[in-house]
Amino acid sequence: MIDNRTRMLIKNLNYKVNQETFFENLSINFLPHGISVILGPNGAGKSLITKILKGIIKPEGIEVSVTINNMKPEIGYLSQNIVFLRRNVFNNLAYPMQIRGLSKKIISERVNFLLNHFDFTKSKDISARNLSKGNKQYLSFIRALVNDPKVLILDEPTSNLDMNYTKKIETYLLTKKKNTKIIMVTHDLFQAKRLADEIVFMNNGKLVEISKTKSFLKSSNKLVKKFLNGSLF
Repeated sequence: MIDNRTRMLIKNLNYKVNQETFFENLSINFLPHGISVILGPNGAGKSLITKILKGIIKPEGIEVSVTINNMKPEIGYLSQNIVFLRRNVFNNLAYPMQIRGLSKKIISERVNFLLNHFDFTKSKDISARNLSKGNKQYLSFIRALVNDPKVLILDEPTSNLDMNYTKKIETYLLTKKKNTKIIMVTHDLFQAKRLADEIVFMNNGKLVEISKTKSFLKSSNKLVKKFLNGSLF
């Protein structure tokens, strides 16, 4: 279970993009439980935040804490940049568990469970690199789950998916959020309304507002109002 010793935060972040300061003393303290959705116009820094939380980007002199019950959890991560091995769907899902040294039996059971749960079994023998763009993204989401992570960091997990796959992912996230901390980026305000316990709104590398979803939707902040009205891009 997730308790009060859980910490999901970035503190005192300074980061330059093309030699110009983008994040300046940025601090974000996410809810330790539930689903935190990061919203904002293009170029706000949303994807950069996910990479910093995952540890792909490691700026110096800041505190990044992703801990559950004072321990470093297994993190499932989905990036917009999707890369697959020259293997079929089954073996691409199996690989993250193989490098952990898990047995063939455990790997087979886990992969087949996920393929069945997400109705993707028919594609198990297809080369992952030959899938459609939407199916690649769907498979990438499934791959983020293979090691049963306690934290999910997702960058636009449904941007190329049809409503059927989108609904399956959203249903899964709502079911898992009691025992899995989820931080996700989306451009879809309606999706944020459906999923978010907390909304983190960013613009031009700055934290504009962080609040529970109901409070965010009634925000008096001018930038937030523009975004909600569809006039901030």
